[in-house]
Amino acid sequence: MDDMYTFLVRGPSSRFPRWYIWLIPFWFIILSCAVLYVTWLLSREIPAWLVVTEVGSLLIAAVTITGVLGTVRCHAFRVSRHGIWLGVRTTMQRPKLRQVHLAWTDVAQLRMVARRYGVLVEITLGPAARIVHRPGPGRQALMLLGSLLMPIGFGRGRPALTSARDDPPRYLVKLCDTTPVELRQVFAAVKPPALMVRTVAKPRALQFPALPKQRSSARPTTAAARR
Repeated sequence: MDDMYTFLVRGPSSRFPRWYIWLIPFWFIILSCAVLYVTWLLSREIPAWLVVTEVGSLLIAAVTITGVLGTVRCHAFRVSRHGIWLGVRTTMQRPKLRQVHLAWTDVAQLRMVARRYGVLVEITLGPAARIVHRPGPGRQALMLLGSLLMPIGFGRGRPALTSARDDPPRYLVKLCDTTPVELRQVFAAVKPPALMVRTVAKPRALQFPALPKQRSSARPTTAAARR
């Protein structure tokens, strides 16, 4: 059996859809409005200091939950001689909704940069790879609206980690408790020899990749233009 290397992924992207974490402030705003509405109905029976305490407690709870989900860590990055797995292990009947497998033949390049939490890895896909695209703006808005109304039913869709970014198609993964040197050694033990692994100095090189330059068509000569 081939060796499997597992790493911790930072953030909510391994479990929740894109932008899901930013629904938390809306839920607590709704709860705060409900508290103010009940206070307005029972203004003579509820003291003002109790209302301030309740709304302040909701604010503290919102900040706490957002901070916890923003820095949560899950085992959602695994590599072996058969490729890379993104997403958490699941016992669901349709595991493809929770994870994605990238064979080494689908990977065109690996780049990484050191970060304070560990390593930011970029997985660039090749032209023959089967790409799981991110949902469009309309579908994303409908998903967020459904998650706002029914967070348990809609909030367990495809995680953001398993959807590739565009231009070029690639994945960005935040790995914890490792270094570029250690990760390079792991890749060297399992990847094909022809696959390139690069280490860059600045994170912006991965977050904002430069678009490939297109060759401009040759202009006709003056004599040909006159004809």
